[in-house]
Amino acid sequence: MNDQKRVPCFNSNKGAGEENGEVDDDLQFLLENDGLKVEQTMKKYSDELSATLGHMEQKLEELLDTVMSNCRLMTLAEKQQLQKLIQKLPPRNLDRVVEIVQHSKPSRKYSCDEIHIDLEKEDNATLWRLYYYVEAVENARKLPV
Repeated sequence: MNDQKRVPCFNSNKGAGEENGEVDDDLQFLLENDGLKVEQTMKKYSDELSATLGHMEQKLEELLDTVMSNCRLMTLAEKQQLQKLIQKLPPRNLDRVVEIVQHSKPSRKYSCDEIHIDLEKEDNATLWRLYYYVEAVENARKLPV
């Protein structure tokens, strides 16, 4: 038996370009340095990734607004169906419904446990965003586990 401490070898990125070389260097840095430096480096990368994801989320919201603003007007029957679908949502998905509604009217804040959303008063883009969200949740619930 060999009692030497083994350090994992991360060679899967070899030859994959300069950026992957930086990843290998970063992994080596993490393996060789003290906890404080590692924590600082991880925080730096985490903050950069979080900022990038935040920017992507903002751009996605803008794209959804553009797409949904070009949808036809929702019929009364579709609004009634949407209302039924929202009522059938699992509680964990209701927060997203509130986010979608708040997105269209950022000044409106909901703080109670029970919220009433008047679909007749919501703009068309919000209605369609809600509709596609609840449809996605419903379809996901039908998937085999």
